[in-house]
Amino acid sequence: MTIDFSKIWLGMENDWYMKNSDTSYPRYNIVENTVAGSFRLEIAVPGWQQEELELIQDKTELLVRGKKEQKLSQEEQFVHQGLSLKSFERKFIINADIQVDDVELANGLLTIALSRTPNSTRKILEINSGNNSN
Repeated sequence: MTIDFSKIWLGMENDWYMKNSDTSYPRYNIVENTVAGSFRLEIAVPGWQQEELELIQDKTELLVRGKKEQKLSQEEQFVHQGLSLKSFERKFIINADIQVDDVELANGLLTIALSRTPNSTRKILEINSGNNSN
């Protein structure tokens, strides 16, 4: 039996993280290219402009911030507000051997391309059954 530890590389199994962050906004996907060994983090930010977003990588932490100002004139008011204008901050914990290769904002999707560093020590570990029948 083998365990592929790459499935928890973003720290999503961390109880502290789940209790201390807004885990629903903005929505995101994590896509793995199993052939290339790379990842893509896709964050839905419809209506957001590049200057309203900030990305900071600090060692094993990737922070994505969005600051949105309400843009209604004084004579306008919302009859219904279904689009979120709230600011957000979302942290992703990444392994030390993951690097950010590219960041792109297009059509309301913030895409962060990630890959393993050349000095990655990632391994798939085998679990022995414990039945030593020698």
